[in-house]
Amino acid sequence: MSKGEIKITRRKLLRHSTVTGVGLAFGVNHSTAPAVQAASSNYNPQSNMNLYWGDIHNHNAVGYAKGSLRRSYDIASSHLDFFCFTGHSQWHDMPIMPQDKHLKWVRGFEVMKDNWGQVKALAEEYYKPGEFVSFIGYEWHSSAYGDVCIIFPGSEAELRTIKSVREFQAFARARKAILIPHHPSYKQGWRGQNWSVLDTTVSPAVEIFSEHGNAESDRAPGRYIRHSMGGRITCNTLQQLWEQGVQVGIVASTDDHLGYPGAYGEGLLAVYAESLTRESIMEALKARRTYGVSADRIELDFRLNGHWMGETMPAAAARKIHVKVKGKGVIDRVEVLRNNQVIHRDHPIDRPVRASSWEKPVLCRIEFGWGPWGDLNMARICDWRFKLSLTDGKILSATPCFQSGPFDEQRRNTIRTIDDRTCEVISYTSRLQAYEERATNAVILEIQGSPETRLTVAATEPAQMTFTKSLKQLAQSSHAEFTGPFTAESILLHRPVLSGNYRTEFDFVDEWEPKGIDWYYIRVVQTNGSIAWSSPIWLDPASDPTRK
Repeated sequence: MSKGEIKITRRKLLRHSTVTGVGLAFGVNHSTAPAVQAASSNYNPQSNMNLYWGDIHNHNAVGYAKGSLRRSYDIASSHLDFFCFTGHSQWHDMPIMPQDKHLKWVRGFEVMKDNWGQVKALAEEYYKPGEFVSFIGYEWHSSAYGDVCIIFPGSEAELRTIKSVREFQAFARARKAILIPHHPSYKQGWRGQNWSVLDTTVSPAVEIFSEHGNAESDRAPGRYIRHSMGGRITCNTLQQLWEQGVQVGIVASTDDHLGYPGAYGEGLLAVYAESLTRESIMEALKARRTYGVSADRIELDFRLNGHWMGETMPAAAARKIHVKVKGKGVIDRVEVLRNNQVIHRDHPIDRPVRASSWEKPVLCRIEFGWGPWGDLNMARICDWRFKLSLTDGKILSATPCFQSGPFDEQRRNTIRTIDDRTCEVISYTSRLQAYEERATNAVILEIQGSPETRLTVAATEPAQMTFTKSLKQLAQSSHAEFTGPFTAESILLHRPVLSGNYRTEFDFVDEWEPKGIDWYYIRVVQTNGSIAWSSPIWLDPASDPTRK
């Protein structure tokens, strides 16, 4: 390393500002939103919680998916804070399938059983408190009751064949483990959740999003389309569960079957915890201090009368809602929902760009891939190596957007940060196995600069090429370069996103006379389709007023 270069760790590279960063306050039109005001500049989070990102539902060849177990850990530890490999373990009421296709599951369960010792050993090997947290767990299938993942709190974990959901709940409770129901919105009897047996004391949260789709509502974007279990059933959605008075929080994870933890676009889990340890992350999961995102790592902080997302609090007529969001692209809207109904919307997309907007950091997304479309039958893997350099500016953070496909045991997607002006990207893309046929990867740079800051891309693979654009030029138009003649892959520099369009913070007071249990949650939607959902906060007239 030459003089002046700074070695930046993964945690610093992917640093977050939701809790520790300085909040931004924006004025609003009080004639149209009298209960809304810019966030108080002296707002105190009253907590030393940190934001951590993880995936607690992911698969590989230890089961019936693809990829080695060590590869999964290598990938997870390169860009996530915590991870649980949840290998396929059993399906006690599995149907006999045409052409004996059920044997795929049977063989996968045997692989998991045979490698259980290695599953536990690698979780212990990779666990490094303060750097990376690994949990031990597995997935339990059931046609009648729905699929569930068990997450053990520590190194003591047992793989047991269990044929009753009640027995599974008792098994988990005795070991202080948690059970996370996933892809809940399929029809009951077709591996959708049977809410009548849900026990929130051992299942504090439900998976709202994965590669299966979005379980918030049967009318929400992200339909169930990829699997044999059909589409979403209204009564099995999260909104309907909350309507029934059930108090569960939200998680999201990939359920990826190409052995790629944290695969972009397939779901990711965020937790607020005091430290990066098993004990602290597990405490956050049990406290429902969690939220989920579908793709981009949208940072979201939501409080109600000072209470965290996931809490149950005494009922109050005046509900002061504080929301703070930092997106990774233009935020179309931030929605406050009470009892599943939107009661307020904030639209950062509508905020005008002024000269002073450049004084705060901007986001620049560098997306690469594409290549020959499927009808040409030219499926291939394209290797990428390029360096991003800034002139008259600084890189504050770099966020990966790496998808799972194509499967490759040896290749890796990597961001190598050299200093605050340069970073190197090593990656690979293909239309082969591209999730949602999105044959691209991306890196998002958070840049402190000015319109005159210049971004240079110097590539050595798949072609030798160098080009430079100022942020002023990119603000006028995004820019694409191709790596060869027609059908070749390309790289796109998106228009920079200014702070007022990707950040927001506001207080909203809802005057509401309680008639029973109310619940509030936040939904954030970016223009690129990325969504974030907070766990709800419940107001219960019967709640103990001393509960914190």
